Amino acid sequence: MRTKRKVFSGFMARQILAIAVLATPMLAGNDTNYTYLALGDSIAFGMNPLLFSPTLPTPTPSEFIGYPETVGQVVNVQLVNAACPGETSASFWIAGALDNGCLDPGPDGQPPFKTTVGLHTNYTGTQLAFAESQLATNKHINFVTLGIGGNDLLLLEQQCTAAPVPSFAGCVEQYLPGVLQSFGANLTVILKGLRANYGGLLIVVNNYSPSSNSLFIEAVQALNQVMTQVGASFGVKFADSFTAFQIASAFYGGDPCAAGLLIRLTPTTCDVHPTPLGRDLLAATVIFSSVVK
Repeated sequence: MRTKRKVFSGFMARQILAIAVLATPMLAGNDTNYTYLALGDSIAFGMNPLLFSPTLPTPTPSEFIGYPETVGQVVNVQLVNAACPGETSASFWIAGALDNGCLDPGPDGQPPFKTTVGLHTNYTGTQLAFAESQLATNKHINFVTLGIGGNDLLLLEQQCTAAPVPSFAGCVEQYLPGVLQSFGANLTVILKGLRANYGGLLIVVNNYSPSSNSLFIEAVQALNQVMTQVGASFGVKFADSFTAFQIASAFYGGDPCAAGLLIRLTPTTCDVHPTPLGRDLLAATVIFSSVVK
């Protein structure tokens, strides 16, 4: 039964992507110079922890493939992927703000990703400054995606794991409102900056829950709600990865790890980053959101 369910899950995700391909004429055009600008964190970058091993050389950025690469291939656009693993909504626009592995050490003490492995696109300064520069000078850009916020919650998780007050759940309940408030303020600045020189298609990709745990789900839903409220004022479209992952995981009790959507680390655990199947599902949600009025 589990095998049949996994086959169904994979079939469904790939069928969604295949159907999305049919919608691409509405997005693509004849001008070969226009560009898709992808912004965000490790989900957009295409993080794969399995590429890191003491017995392997340090991976190169080209070995990481995120959903923007899939979207770019499907809709046949030139991609500029500026995403940085570990980026938070604060570090996205504030130089020196705490992040979760972009320019600060990663969650397990890994060296900063940007200065060791490198990014798909080289730039100095913040990701927002780079994006604003691109949007101000490159008028061929007509497609932008933004996925941010997951690391805001991961930093909260790390804080509450290290010093739960009075328990992990109690700690999250105590500090989550502040995280959401800061995220909303940061996202407002980010979207205002992107819209300053760009009025085209801007898709905000919300966050999926990497766990079926109700506390994780509620925290992600709360973050996504803030994202929706802020984004509505800037004329963005939303790619609902949260719902897509919930539906694809339905046969597995809502567990995206068991559904094959997340990279498996052990027989019973998964990383928070998507497998190629999960990546295709994210790409499909982006493409669908681009054509829905």
